[in-house]
Amino acid sequence: MKINPSTVSGQGGKPTVVSNGGKPAERGTLPPPNAPGSSAGAAVQLSALSTQLAALESSLAAGGAFDAGKVQEIKEAIRNGSLTVNAQAVAEKMLTGLQEMFGKVK
Repeated sequence: MKINPSTVSGQGGKPTVVSNGGKPAERGTLPPPNAPGSSAGAAVQLSALSTQLAALESSLAAGGAFDAGKVQEIKEAIRNGSLTVNAQAVAEKMLTGLQEMFGKVK
């Protein structure tokens, strides 16, 4: 696809989107799967990590795993400048997490 540069850069019109066939295409539409230049035969394989991330995302979406009231309190504390952070506790938790991640916890 290419965009006609004469209508871009604030000259008033929408850019013209041209498909591989040279015919103008509508915005938000895809060529039919059997169109020339389409990748109907292409296969997509997702890695195991992407599958795990998708499962985690769906479980978090279904679980309501956060306290909305607590989030609002933190937002308000940030807005009014009263949020205090215990740097020592944060550093210790980060180190513990890294040690667990790399399997060095005894």
